[in-house]
Amino acid sequence: SHSNFPALLLCSFIFSAHSQSPGQSNFPFSLSLLSDHRFVDNCLFALDSHCDPGYLLYGDFCYHFETETVKNWQDAEARCVNEQGHLASFRSEKELSFLIALIQQSPTGISMWMGGHDSVTEGGWEWTDGSPFRYIRWNAGNPDDYYGEDCLTMLINSGYWNDDNCENRRGYICKRRGEKCCFKLTLGK
Repeated sequence: SHSNFPALLLCSFIFSAHSQSPGQSNFPFSLSLLSDHRFVDNCLFALDSHCDPGYLLYGDFCYHFETETVKNWQDAEARCVNEQGHLASFRSEKELSFLIALIQQSPTGISMWMGGHDSVTEGGWEWTDGSPFRYIRWNAGNPDDYYGEDCLTMLINSGYWNDDNCENRRGYICKRRGEKCCFKLTLGK
């Protein structure tokens, strides 16, 4: 499991470099590591998002492409949740294009798991992270629910989507929010 230690170490290093001034020992600053960007407005200033090792940054999100270990869809989602994320979802065409460019370099077979599923209501596709299911790129003839396929894969050669048997073992992409260093002014000691 990835921890926040590398990100916190980076924030602490930057904080130390900015909190020392000639002739003064310390400024009244505090430091926090935020993965929930709704609270960044409370910061004196916040550094751009960054990711732990093994993750790639795009926008405010970090992506981990798991190409060495294949899992069924449920186990892949559980692994992503364990990493404080979910299987990848798409919120924009640009984000989708970013992932298509990277997935085409994958050595894991014909497709990789994404966070889409219609296991609650057949044909009612949704993302595991709760994002709206707006940007679609189905392969021709899909989704077809062939023998009860309820989980979404992205085809490596084209970037198009396929509904797939959730028990198949595939590589997968985890997505989680990037973290920001938050510097706050504190009064008193």
